[in-house]
Amino acid sequence: MAVYFQSLCSSSSGNCLTLWTDKTRLVFDCGLGSMKRTRAALLGFTEGPARPDAVIVSHAHSDHISHYPLRVIEQLQLPVHIHRECLGQLRARFLYPYGFGQLILRLFDDEGFWVGEFNIRPFKLDHHPEYATYGFVVECRSGDETVRMVLLTDFCQWKDIAPHLVDADFIFVESNHDMELLRRFYNPNSRFHLSNPQTAELLCHVRGCSCRPPTAVMLGHISSQRNEPRIAIRETTHAFRKRGIEMDFELMAAPLKVPSAIVAIR
Repeated sequence: MAVYFQSLCSSSSGNCLTLWTDKTRLVFDCGLGSMKRTRAALLGFTEGPARPDAVIVSHAHSDHISHYPLRVIEQLQLPVHIHRECLGQLRARFLYPYGFGQLILRLFDDEGFWVGEFNIRPFKLDHHPEYATYGFVVECRSGDETVRMVLLTDFCQWKDIAPHLVDADFIFVESNHDMELLRRFYNPNSRFHLSNPQTAELLCHVRGCSCRPPTAVMLGHISSQRNEPRIAIRETTHAFRKRGIEMDFELMAAPLKVPSAIVAIR
């Protein structure tokens, strides 16, 4: 069974990722900002299942989920999976006092859950101190093997979570800002995100600990003002070359506001 990934958008103005087989589609975050854009994204898939089986929310920041996408999700009767620790913030920011009586909420905890063929295991990320935030290890059987994907954005420390990325078949990871551009266009919230050098260091560490390379790594949540896709890719490529580590996988960057290429993971 083949497994595919696509970033629909990934930046501080909106994040939405999708992962699918021929039977099951997952959407991770839905920060598309408007009902029209959300409806077009969630009903506009041209490959794989036409509708998502679930929307999985990493945390309650508005570039990952917000009121208008939730209205469309409610109308389409798609279940929203969210960690118990994030539920209060979701309700306070986007649900109360607006009703949402038909919204299907399914809570998960640290042990994880299944949707179709996918086993989703959350792990906590160090992001904004007031917002519980989660990354995800997602596994799916493909023939006699298990395909393992790791999706994580919005975090600022990586040492405790690096083991989750070891020997993954696919990694989607934040590479938020370039240090020189941050000095020129300072944003205090950047301290809650991973910089290009930190992402490069993380990926070098993970590849050094892994017995095999991933099929691909996609860099995401790239700042529109304090970074560029080519700068993020260059930083990681340079770090591998400097450490003498072969980059034996495809490295790409997610476009900020439009869909990425489709990645066939296995």
